[in-house]
Amino acid sequence: MEALLTLKEASKKYGSREILTDISLTIRQGECNIVRGGNGSGKSTMLRMVSGLIPLTSGQRLLKHSDIVIGYTPDRLSKLRMTSTEYLTHMGRISDIPKRELKDRIRELHVFFNLEQNEHVKMSQFSKGMLQKTNLMQAMMKTPDILVLDEPFSGLDKESTGHLVHSLKKIKDEGTSILAAVHDPLLAGQLESNTYWIRQGRLSEENRSISAEQKAVYFELEGMIDRDIMDHLLEFFPDITYKSSESGHLVLTLMYEDYRGFLPEFINKGGEIVSLTRKELELSL
Repeated sequence: MEALLTLKEASKKYGSREILTDISLTIRQGECNIVRGGNGSGKSTMLRMVSGLIPLTSGQRLLKHSDIVIGYTPDRLSKLRMTSTEYLTHMGRISDIPKRELKDRIRELHVFFNLEQNEHVKMSQFSKGMLQKTNLMQAMMKTPDILVLDEPFSGLDKESTGHLVHSLKKIKDEGTSILAAVHDPLLAGQLESNTYWIRQGRLSEENRSISAEQKAVYFELEGMIDRDIMDHLLEFFPDITYKSSESGHLVLTLMYEDYRGFLPEFINKGGEIVSLTRKELELSL
């Protein structure tokens, strides 16, 4: 497949601080590329570089042709005092979409994302899932060649996540390329994709030889450990995510390939395991 967009040795600096260094990435039609990395690693900066929203400090951004349409969704959409139709109409006018075509496209997108086109409900009343759907709709006002998503699953419940994954699979099957920054390793596994990591400002492709059965297995560990020690462990096990439970314990999500190496380190560093549960990823969401 031909490359739609290529970054070649692209770097970004803010003042004397270098955020990204020598980033090289090729986006081909119909592919899904997932970018992972810790908070502040430069994921959002890279997505904005790909989208053409910020200039490169050095390197090249090459497009297959000048008319390539790139849809971009930021990591959050504000709860505006507008209906989804009013907001999308405004965004469509900015994009110079003809009035009759715009009306049809807005209706089509509401149907596609299963969001009621209600003229009385403002976005200020929307749930997180409804806002994310609207966020995606504004990025697809013109059918994009490349859809760039910054943490599209952030804060969504299981049902909303399932609907969004299903929608993205349909978009990809129709030929749109997807580039998404995704923190959660379980969600990264929902989309057939190439996975990249940003570490210390550099991009590398993940090449792990793991069977399909292993990819579907993960573990949930509930336990207690000093937060600073936990954050230090994550430097060596960056695929692991955690959150606090109502009881005050940490709930960790470990992928199959990490748990054998992580458990001894967790215990040796003073961690206490309250429970450890083996689970399987629902690949058919």
